[in-house]
Amino acid sequence: MIVLLLLTLAIGALSRLLYLCYFHPLAQYPGPWLARFTNLWRLSTFLSGSQHLTELALHRQYGRVVRVGPNWLSFASLADFEAIYGFNRCIEKDSFYDFGRQKRKATYSLFTAKTDAQHRDRRKKVATPAFTLAKVNGGYAEVVRKNVGVLIGRLGGDDVTTIENEKVNVARILHRFTIDTSLEVIYGPKVCPQPLTDMPAMGGFPEAVKKAGKSAWMASLIPLPGWLLTWRPIMALTGRLDKNKSITAAVDLGVVATTSAKLIFSPQLQEIYSQQQQNSILKNWVDLPSDDSRKMSPSELWGEAFNLVLAGTGSSAAALTTLLYRLGLAAGKPWQTKIREEIAAQKKHSDSGLPPSPSTFPVLFAVIKETLRVDAPFPNGFPRTIRAGAESALQGLPTLLPPGTMVSASTFVLGRSRSIWGADADEWKPQRWLDGEEDPDKRFVAFSKGARQCVGRDLAMLMIALAAVAVVQKWELSSVGDLHGDSSFLEMSYDACWLRLELLNNE
Repeated sequence: MIVLLLLTLAIGALSRLLYLCYFHPLAQYPGPWLARFTNLWRLSTFLSGSQHLTELALHRQYGRVVRVGPNWLSFASLADFEAIYGFNRCIEKDSFYDFGRQKRKATYSLFTAKTDAQHRDRRKKVATPAFTLAKVNGGYAEVVRKNVGVLIGRLGGDDVTTIENEKVNVARILHRFTIDTSLEVIYGPKVCPQPLTDMPAMGGFPEAVKKAGKSAWMASLIPLPGWLLTWRPIMALTGRLDKNKSITAAVDLGVVATTSAKLIFSPQLQEIYSQQQQNSILKNWVDLPSDDSRKMSPSELWGEAFNLVLAGTGSSAAALTTLLYRLGLAAGKPWQTKIREEIAAQKKHSDSGLPPSPSTFPVLFAVIKETLRVDAPFPNGFPRTIRAGAESALQGLPTLLPPGTMVSASTFVLGRSRSIWGADADEWKPQRWLDGEEDPDKRFVAFSKGARQCVGRDLAMLMIALAAVAVVQKWELSSVGDLHGDSSFLEMSYDACWLRLELLNNE
């Protein structure tokens, strides 16, 4: 009986393998051999931090479409990217985005909203009251400038943990800047009366954010561990067992979550923010009239605000780190000079108090966009699922894609695509944004495209631009060695970026 059972299981397993390999609707697409049978190979490349590099190599080997999982295709054309992440209502998110979500309450956020209707409702509530360009430049610029001043002080200080033989490891300092700035912009001075990472209880916050992103993506690839990670007994057990400081750093996320919850669920929330003079994202949400259809409940406010903490701080830090690193290389030094000349010209001919913009600082924004193209902060493709009605949404395929097929396109792969950017796609050349032959913004996907484009795009660009201007004005940058810790999880992460900072004579 046992032999018969084992034989049945073996035949079933073999049949399944043969189906996935030769008869599955995606069997005709090329890709790694293991990808036909399991997502475990993808998890292993993810844990190594090299998934973005692996996917780029696969597309250069196999072309536009690669099978990266038993039911998962990766695409590498601009048209495919726009179809997947644009306005197609039948290509939606699925359970991949359920990590940490309270399923029993059927809640969803801007990030986890699956259907087009859910996303439109959530984006209306989140974006329009707080993320318009006028709100960003008019409401948050002074907060960013204040934190840029703190950043400059840290870079020029005598912190023995970051300075070695006149070299400065700027990676963690820049991450602290994006954390401090983002949280003050999100919550205002009530939660962040001082730079958050200066508080002793928040010393491990940068590491906690990195760990949260890595855990979320890993658990989404392998659902069972994801469920275990968010099961209360397991969370309580790991909390008691954690002795290592690098692990207990996750507690810092809990401090922010608890502090913000006490504020947001307070009966005095409306009164607190009506009296607050400093602009913040939460203030713009809370100040909406009670009869406004965009008004969110306290639980919605808390969830959306905390999602911004997790989604924006690490990616902005990665972008700023690679920007300063590339400016410090031999190819970047002439661009430092050009940015300083642009700053000086703007001081003479316009109101220097206005935030930088692509029209007033074309050189600066060319450098920023080229860095985001080459070194995408969110390098891995976020998956979507083909629903009924979207079988033919991706053009030029040999057959229709059956409903349930997962599809994705990586911003890193598209940013390095030679068919999109030319033979020199791997080279960092800001001049391509200034030549004027063709609008490169049409090919720029670092913040995604279409209806689900990153709501924090303008805020991230403001933070990066103001920080870069302040640093380049004060120092001549020289990069020392390579970037270290250049791993891609939910977002790019850098542990070491050593720069020499030579003080300029700006008199």
